[in-house]
Amino acid sequence: MNINKGKEWWMGALHFQMELANIAKCLLLGVVILWIQIHGNKGCFEEERLALLDFKAFVGSNGFDADHLLPSWIDDPTSNCCKWERVMCNSTTGHVIELSLNNTR
Repeated sequence: MNINKGKEWWMGALHFQMELANIAKCLLLGVVILWIQIHGNKGCFEEERLALLDFKAFVGSNGFDADHLLPSWIDDPTSNCCKWERVMCNSTTGHVIELSLNNTR
C-alpha cells in the first residue's frame, strides 16, 4: 500500500510541474504579445518600402513632379516608410495599410 501512495504522490507532483510549465508558457506568450502591442513595429517592411518607391517612380514617369508630391519618400534603406507623408502603417504589424493620395495635384 505504501508503494501505491508513493506512486500517487509522484504522479501528482509530476502533474503539478507540467501544469506549472503550461502556466509559465502562457504567461510568457502574454508578455510577448503585450510588449508587441505596446511597442509595435518600429519600421516598414523592405518590400513595401521598395514598392512605394516604384510607385513614386511611376508617378514621375507620368509627367508629375514626384519629388514635389512625395518629398519624404526617399531611397534610403534606413528610411522608415511608415513615417513618410501620405503613408499609414499598422502600428502593430508595421505593414502599410493606407495611402492618402487625395489633393496631390
